[in-house]
Amino acid sequence: MATHFDLQEQEQLATLKHFWSSWGTLISVAVFAVVAAIAGFNGYQYWQSSQASKAAELFDQVRVGTEQQQADAVTQRLELLQSSYGKTVQASQASLVAGRYWVEKENWAAAADAFKWVASNSKDEGFRALATLHLTSVQMQQQQWDTALATLNGFSFPYEFRALRDDRKGDILQKQGKTQEAIAAYNAAFEAFEPTARYRLVVQSKLNALGQTPAALNRAGA
Repeated sequence: MATHFDLQEQEQLATLKHFWSSWGTLISVAVFAVVAAIAGFNGYQYWQSSQASKAAELFDQVRVGTEQQQADAVTQRLELLQSSYGKTVQASQASLVAGRYWVEKENWAAAADAFKWVASNSKDEGFRALATLHLTSVQMQQQQWDTALATLNGFSFPYEFRALRDDRKGDILQKQGKTQEAIAAYNAAFEAFEPTARYRLVVQSKLNALGQTPAALNRAGA
């Protein structure tokens, strides 16, 4: 004879079956998704570690290549690093190192390509700003004043790099014979630098060479 407890157990079993029939598939999918997410995260962590390790090895090869004056090795390793591990920090670092190496060799085209790559591909805002400043130096070496100025104006520099940007802008404007605009740019750079920054004295000397005293000093002495 069925007891009250038997009925209660059957009701619970039926309820469970109904619940599973209605929601079982969704639960299974959700559980699978959680397990897959955990596995995916662990796999991604491993993949990132592997990528970073390979990128670091290539970065070291680029660095050694520049030190040992192995131009072909620098080119080959950098191309591989950019194409296969372009999202890594090492790709940006190696491109900056290679760019400076090509500047020393006065290979302006190769240097410009290296810096442009960083400016366009790096995930680090600081690297992009640094590459943009280096790129303008290359353009100035080729007397491409308008291009260099457009490069500066076309990039949104983070606050920490704005003093260097304004100083570089002053250099370009002075080369273009736009003395008053150059003075304004140098004054902006002077004010943006920390008072203890040694490069601030360099900017002051540029203003002095143009017969000017930094506006900030004039205001302080007023």
